[in-house]
Amino acid sequence: MELFLSSDLNSQFLTFLAHYTRLVQTGRVKLVLLSNQALKLNEEGIIKFPSIPSLVTEDAQILTNIFSIAQYLANISFTEKILIGTDNQTLGQVLQVFEAQRKIQGGGLIDAFLQHLESRVFFVTNHVTLADLFLYIHTYDVVSTWSDEEKSGKYVHFFRWFKQVQALPQISEINKTLGRIDVKPASPISSLVDSSSTSKKKKNI
Repeated sequence: MELFLSSDLNSQFLTFLAHYTRLVQTGRVKLVLLSNQALKLNEEGIIKFPSIPSLVTEDAQILTNIFSIAQYLANISFTEKILIGTDNQTLGQVLQVFEAQRKIQGGGLIDAFLQHLESRVFFVTNHVTLADLFLYIHTYDVVSTWSDEEKSGKYVHFFRWFKQVQALPQISEINKTLGRIDVKPASPISSLVDSSSTSKKKKNI
């Protein structure tokens, strides 16, 4: 089956998920990144895709809804119970992130879930779900620009969650494969002190 993608964040998420579920490595899914020219031709109706990203399944179905594609990939990789859950409550919390992203992006998405992540290791359960992978990809660009003050201040709990996801061996491996650089932790307070000003203080004692 083929997954047609652009460079947008939803496409980046599905690329990440296809690697996470090992569907790319096993050859079940072929990733097709459309060039800017191809995307333009699609907009002009010269070539026709319902929308991008789109998944063309083995039985010739075309899926365009982001969550539907993600759910399908989880299903055929036998990871649906882990990534989506087995009850309506877990499913509802996973869907909450997807629904929120349709209305708000970037920093707004982070602010929307600050309180939710204050006392949680992962977004829904005690392990990674689609919610974590989706939120990680959609907030990566913002988090990667944070100062040490932001990482250890207002966004300390969100950044703790972000680091927890990023540090998982499978996530780290995919980041290396895709050329995504890990976001560094906040520097220790001691390293933020200007060494020259410290030495001046010693001389004045």
